[in-house]
Amino acid sequence: MVSQIQPQKGYTIVLFLAFIVAVLLAGFSLYDNGIVAAERIRMQNTADATAYSTMNVLSRDMNFIAYTNRSMVANQVAIGQMVGLSSWAHMADQVVQNIDTLAKLSYAFPPVGLPLNQITRVMSKVSKVARNFMDKGAGVVIKATDVLIGIISRGQSAFQGVTAEMAKATYTGVSEANDKDIKAGFAGSSLAVDTLAKSWAQEVDININANTSRGSSNNRRLKRFKEFAGIVRDSRDPFSSNRSRFWLNWVGVSIIGYEAKVSIQKKGGSDFMEVKSRSKKLQWQWTAMDTVSLWQHLEWWAWNGHHKWTGEILPMGWGAGHALNKNSLSQYSKYFNYANYKKQKQKSFYDKGQQTLFQNKWLHWGHEGSWKNNISSTIAAKDDGNNNLTSINGLRAFGDLKKNDKKDTGPSMVVMLTKPANTMRLQKTIDKENSQYNRNKLMTIEEKGSIAKDTIYGLSKAETYFSRPRNLWKRKDGYREYGNLYNPFWQTRLIDSNFLERSLASAIQY
Repeated sequence: MVSQIQPQKGYTIVLFLAFIVAVLLAGFSLYDNGIVAAERIRMQNTADATAYSTMNVLSRDMNFIAYTNRSMVANQVAIGQMVGLSSWAHMADQVVQNIDTLAKLSYAFPPVGLPLNQITRVMSKVSKVARNFMDKGAGVVIKATDVLIGIISRGQSAFQGVTAEMAKATYTGVSEANDKDIKAGFAGSSLAVDTLAKSWAQEVDININANTSRGSSNNRRLKRFKEFAGIVRDSRDPFSSNRSRFWLNWVGVSIIGYEAKVSIQKKGGSDFMEVKSRSKKLQWQWTAMDTVSLWQHLEWWAWNGHHKWTGEILPMGWGAGHALNKNSLSQYSKYFNYANYKKQKQKSFYDKGQQTLFQNKWLHWGHEGSWKNNISSTIAAKDDGNNNLTSINGLRAFGDLKKNDKKDTGPSMVVMLTKPANTMRLQKTIDKENSQYNRNKLMTIEEKGSIAKDTIYGLSKAETYFSRPRNLWKRKDGYREYGNLYNPFWQTRLIDSNFLERSLASAIQY
């Protein structure tokens, strides 16, 4: 017998209402959770953008210091070039004058002497005009370049104050541009930027020459100035660093048991030297010398063995030029003392194992450079010892890292932003803003607040770091380059906050 299913009768509205209530409660909850999740993502993006943008201002400042340092180095080298050109012009003029003097001996044979002397007389006049023109032109260029170096130095210092204001404006501007309801955090933008400024001050220092005396040999600034001067020396072009050449290589005769050769040796270069000023402050200034001499090499055998002699026999030309600080005319501005000074300095550097800084460019001016032509250089010291083209101020204030640590990272900053719940479109906010939208207390599941302390937080951290691209500007020596303020390769990146920073943020939230 087949039983028939009996249809059920009754009301489903009760079950339907219960289902609808559950759906509404879930909907209200999901709505708030979705809004909060979206706001948290937006908050984190804003915190990241604020930290990155603010730190990027500092990275640009460090690159600005590097650019201006390089500019001051380049302009110092330009002064050295002008001093070298003046010295070379004096040497060339003296060579011509000596040729003119020797040509007068040819008057003994008029058919040759008369035309020869007319030629040398014209050459003599032209060389004097060229020498005087070079001296005046070099003086003007050197003075203008020295003024430019001062402007760059002052601009570098002034930019530090601008950077602080730019960082503060960036901090506030970026956060507000992303969300006008976001607040700068529990500490405010001023404290955050001030903290960053203190961090920057611990890493970077503006070295001022007036604060550095020669007596403080272990002073950090003194070392930085010597490093800067070393970079200037190592940045010299070949003409400035070494003008030593053989105008005539060794030629002569060789007979059994006897050999005689002669050569014409041109010696010269420009140096950026450290001197003691009258006020006992450090000064660096440019000086150059060029000499030409005839050398002889003799070699012979005698009853007592083999003998040889090489030496300068005839000075042919000499000249020198300087750009000295008017308050620094001291014993080291005198040529004889300077030659000895160079010897002592070179020996000191060698003994300390620090010779690598100037290893190939240190001696071209001193006793291994122009002074190797001893007779010519002695005359140059007498004739052109006072050929000061113009007074200069030497090294100016410049920015550099305080520490010698081999690292690539610079200052960092932590950004913590906040946003109150009443600025978000939560159900609770809608209830307050819309009087016609009244939910029953049964539907108000977030009555005590759906966000802790009615505020959401965003935490981010950024730092500046140094990275020289190896594929674009690879070093010729292949060495790894650490962070410095002579090459503008400072960049910005986001990094993870540490445990202490996260703990502090959590403590503030709860």
